[in-house]
Amino acid sequence: MLALVVAALLVSHPTPNNWPKADCQSAFGKTACGYDCTAAFGDVRCAATPFGKCQAAFGLIGCGDPSRRAIRQAGGSPPQMQCTAAFGKVACGYDCTAAFGDVRCSSAPNGRCEAAYGKVTCWEPDEGERRDDDRSDEKAQCLSQYGKTTCGYGCVAAYGEVKCAKRPSGTCTVAYGQITCSD
Repeated sequence: MLALVVAALLVSHPTPNNWPKADCQSAFGKTACGYDCTAAFGDVRCAATPFGKCQAAFGLIGCGDPSRRAIRQAGGSPPQMQCTAAFGKVACGYDCTAAFGDVRCSSAPNGRCEAAYGKVTCWEPDEGERRDDDRSDEKAQCLSQYGKTTCGYGCVAAYGEVKCAKRPSGTCTVAYGQITCSD
């Protein structure tokens, strides 16, 4: 019975040992092996995991893969990444944002990026701050006020400050001239 449970977990949560077989692509006298391989502009590149993504634009090939932490948090099967090309740059990840001449992406599916005040800010939850009562699929948010951008959960802006909780189950409250967050 235990063997059946373990086998079911391995099938439902891919690990490097049971990922689909990598592909190899050859072009321009070069060969690359991996996933979502892309050949363009005299180069060939591939993502390192089946959850990675590659895109060619502006004479570049950008590839990205979720972090090991993101793969682990998603039970071995994170959502497919995206790639965004703008301003002569290519970035791959999650919640990609292009603005102010920059393109940035979060490396975690539950991360967040925000464009405000002339820059793009990306944030990923810290694995060490998660607890069993946290909802792993809860998406972070970013809040921009008073010339500041802060990301996390339950964000609040008041009194010239912007604060967010670090965990999905955390909250922030405004009272008596200050913001208090419980993590």
